[in-house]
Amino acid sequence: MTAVRLAAACLVSLVLLLAGSGVAQAANSPAPPPPPILYTVKPGDTLSTIARDQLGDPGRWREIYRLNRSQIGDDPNILYTGEILILIPGTPRPRVVSTLPPPQASHSGPLPIDTGAASHIKHVFVIMQENHTFDNYFGTYPGADGLPIGASVPIDPARTAGGTVKPYHLSALRTQDLDHSQNSARAAFDGGLMDGFVVTQQHHNLPGSLALGYYNGTDLPYYWYLASNYVLADRFFSSAIGGSLANHQFWVAGLDSNQGETIPAQGIQMTTIFDRLQGAGVSWKFYVKNYDPQLDFRHLDPTNPRDSEVAWVPLLTIPSVVDDPAKRAHIQDLGNLYQDLVDGTAPAVSYIIQGGTSEHPPGHVGNGENATMGIIDSIMRSHAWNDSAIVLTWDDWGGWYDHVVPPQVDREGYGFRVPTLIISPYARKGYILHQTADFTSILKFIERLHGLAPLTTRDQAASDLMAAFDFQQPPRAPSRPQVASAGVVPARGPSAARLLEMYGLVSGLAVLLLLLAGLTERKRRARRRSEL
Repeated sequence: MTAVRLAAACLVSLVLLLAGSGVAQAANSPAPPPPPILYTVKPGDTLSTIARDQLGDPGRWREIYRLNRSQIGDDPNILYTGEILILIPGTPRPRVVSTLPPPQASHSGPLPIDTGAASHIKHVFVIMQENHTFDNYFGTYPGADGLPIGASVPIDPARTAGGTVKPYHLSALRTQDLDHSQNSARAAFDGGLMDGFVVTQQHHNLPGSLALGYYNGTDLPYYWYLASNYVLADRFFSSAIGGSLANHQFWVAGLDSNQGETIPAQGIQMTTIFDRLQGAGVSWKFYVKNYDPQLDFRHLDPTNPRDSEVAWVPLLTIPSVVDDPAKRAHIQDLGNLYQDLVDGTAPAVSYIIQGGTSEHPPGHVGNGENATMGIIDSIMRSHAWNDSAIVLTWDDWGGWYDHVVPPQVDREGYGFRVPTLIISPYARKGYILHQTADFTSILKFIERLHGLAPLTTRDQAASDLMAAFDFQQPPRAPSRPQVASAGVVPARGPSAARLLEMYGLVSGLAVLLLLLAGLTERKRRARRRSEL
């Protein structure tokens, strides 16, 4: 009996010890991070009134705008009822990253020059638009790896009976801006299941079904025309499974800053393709539509719709460029490109962004297409055309669906496929390039033309786009459509017929006033004569 009591006492002591340990462990464990404070936009709200009513100071609207810039867009005055805004971020979630290593600086020597390409291509023009996937623009293009028959995405992968959304043709060329942050991209990717595109938008109180919308050749006739006459790449991926800043950084440097979509106060240190070009004595420029030379990482103004150019032109975040007038002089307004083409002084490498006509929702895709057509047509009409290569691409997924699982080559990506067209007198006609590529393939192409050393392990391993060209063929004359793109938003105002009516009315009133003035003058003269 004594042995039984002793055993029982030991058991009770063990239980109490374990319980005490658990209590102590719980007491010592850190408190859960505070969640962000959110606000749902109501009719009539502005950022100032929200800041006044929720934060007690209307002047804090700039804080709200900075926190929600990717959702609100470039104009802080446009809010949509039902949008969920972050008022106070709380403790941010840790970044969701893969277990793969990030891109590393390359220690490779200069790449061998592709003599066939270098003898034919003297001008490279790279145009980057915004926020569309391959399936969103070319998902129904004949012969491409487009939308599969019967494709659908669950509304919520966690609810098997929750229904699905199928791809559908968009009826409007202007849509709401979907969330395209890194967290949303990871959720849409869902470890390669590609089933989170709808639910991740709904988590941001955005219409999840919109993500499955797509355009076709009727909506984008010029881009489809280019595809039928030049090269369409259907395995071209964004470099980072995230947003605009990271992908623009990959576009110029072969890696990102590992800062998400944040530009730190001290700027970002990175070596770019332009450093390589400068060191080799190769001419280059970065053309920016409506360039504001006052903006850089030290001078950001959330009230200025153009301040997004700092993210789109990564050079403006790099102190060694911003503080060097000679280097900064290479960043110029897009208008200078047209003059350079006329003067025959276009540089060997030109990077181009368009700002307000970038096709970034809620921007009108037809207006962006027409603006791009103007740039490409100017190149085609210039002396530079005969030895040029134009790469037209889009920076990130924009929240839109794409069905191809992006290969994960390192910690940052690839991200989802983006549309990419390669236009040149030596480009294969109507060719679909099935070779896997990303923005660092553009870097590799430039490096192969000029014998430059790769920047990172990403561009070192990338394909070089040479398969898009046939340098054995004579240079082709430019192929230009006979009619302009159909997707144009007319300037706000009365129609031509209405203007004629208005002019007629104004003219009639003017004649009537003249008649009345004449009659009044006659009466006045008659009175004077009678008085005499």
